[in-house]
Amino acid sequence: MSKPWHTVRTMIERTATAKGRATSGNFSIEGTRLHERALRAGWWPTAVLVTQSVWQNPGERETAVLQQLANQNISCYPIADAEMDTLTQGRRLGGLIGLLPLPQPIDLADWLAAHPTPTLLVAVDVVDPGNVGGLLRTAHALGADLFVTVGGSDPFHPRAVRTSMGSLFKLPTVAMTLPDLFATLQTKSMQTVGTVAEGGVLLPQLDVGLGGTAVFMGSEYWGLPDELAAQLDRRVTIPMSAGIDSFSVNAAAAIVLYELQRQKHF
Repeated sequence: MSKPWHTVRTMIERTATAKGRATSGNFSIEGTRLHERALRAGWWPTAVLVTQSVWQNPGERETAVLQQLANQNISCYPIADAEMDTLTQGRRLGGLIGLLPLPQPIDLADWLAAHPTPTLLVAVDVVDPGNVGGLLRTAHALGADLFVTVGGSDPFHPRAVRTSMGSLFKLPTVAMTLPDLFATLQTKSMQTVGTVAEGGVLLPQLDVGLGGTAVFMGSEYWGLPDELAAQLDRRVTIPMSAGIDSFSVNAAAAIVLYELQRQKHF
């Protein structure tokens, strides 16, 4: 007969793939810090695996997390340290790995009705999960109100979750197709802005105005598709040193979002 932790481990292993997350309705979080930040934000796991070493001798932070989980009657299961090493591919982030339900989808039209002048960061086919998590963290830090993913961008990939450093629990996310996204933004008179390596308005000359703004970031390799860039209200280029042809997607997002915040609030 399978032990309960075997079932939890199998469910956590399924969250490593997009198909597994979609079919199971779950994602996973790893380490003490992410559990602390998830619990502070009200994101409760359905089950948590704990290494034997932490189970038998938890530190102060792990003790606090385990107590909060116990208070909510959330099942925690001790497993061998070697089993955890296999699950985490040897990462040592605190001896905890939890299974969480994916959040309910957001209806963008309803959300925009409640947020009349928001800033959105839109990740279009940003395929590296580390970059997706980094963009989410940057969006949270620089005042974005919503993180929108299109195509291959997935904020619930385990690496994206780790890289977000807890911003995933604070900044709402929504996945959409480009046609649905543009149709919704147009009904709410949202300004659309995208970065291009050359030929756009220089960022210091951009006047974003007072309304809502959606900032589009393209893939790490190709940037925004030409046909998508042509649909945007504004295309901006960030000045660069001679001999450099592009920023990393996360750096570009940070610079553009900072400029939006500077104009709106400073």
